Amino acid sequence: MRCIFSRPDWSDMATKCGTFWTRNLEGACPLEVLDLYQELARKIPNEAAIKETPVCMFYGFGHGANYVFAGQENEYIITKDNIALWDQAAVHLLSCSVFADLGLLFKHGSGYKNTYYFYISDSPDGVAEQYFDSDHEFFRAIWRGLTWGDAQLALKAKYQEWYQKGISGNGYLLWDADIHVITGDATWRPTPPSGIKRITAYYRNGAGQPTVLIGDMEPGPDQVWALEWKIPIEGTYSLLYEGEDMEGITKRVETGEFTVTFPPSGIHIEPVSPKGGDVVNARKVEISVKGYYVPPTEHMCRSI
Repeated sequence: MRCIFSRPDWSDMATKCGTFWTRNLEGACPLEVLDLYQELARKIPNEAAIKETPVCMFYGFGHGANYVFAGQENEYIITKDNIALWDQAAVHLLSCSVFADLGLLFKHGSGYKNTYYFYISDSPDGVAEQYFDSDHEFFRAIWRGLTWGDAQLALKAKYQEWYQKGISGNGYLLWDADIHVITGDATWRPTPPSGIKRITAYYRNGAGQPTVLIGDMEPGPDQVWALEWKIPIEGTYSLLYEGEDMEGITKRVETGEFTVTFPPSGIHIEPVSPKGGDVVNARKVEISVKGYYVPPTEHMCRSI
């Protein structure tokens, strides 16, 4: 199965944020990706792509209204005149108000029924992350094998999760979660891709010790799955990875043992006055040191 991404990019700051953050979703996609970027995010290239691969997943972001989904420089891409082209596709749109009217005609649709608000900063890599990451959870959930309805629950939970973090600019997260809707059968699953559904990581602290769950790893570019592991204590470890494919078949791989030692503190102290060898001829003296901190390097555990 293919996933088509429609990503407009011009001077409009909202679309610049969308193009920046949607690269992350593309990188995590386990399917073949067709990237309709910038000038390709127009009506003719989008129609050509969906005609070539009608059974697909389709992620689009751009401006919209209750009667249209738009792309590069607000060129109309989907209207009532051509929406039937997407009848066999699993469609998710990050766009204002499309699902107040037009979006309800999708056989398998996901999007927003009112104005989608989010905060932006001077550059796209700022406070907007919490909004786009929440929206992207819908397709990530589908790729994990969830149903259309459960993917919506996962999306709403991700908005709530970001809101609870209390990060600056979170004021519209709950609004956006509330206006998300889906169309079609909530128990439906797109044809699962032949590939990896999940990779879960565990550690073992020494031979013969029980395994301890670290968590599910996140897919990224170049087929690399990654997860940050906070190591509890120094010692001898091995890692166990359990993968599950889209048909529910699992496979386990365990690393050999390796030794973990923690780096020393990054505190550096250099005596200034008095120093060794000095002669202090006084009843009182000011003592001083030069103190600074260099954080030790930390590494992220990775596996494929």
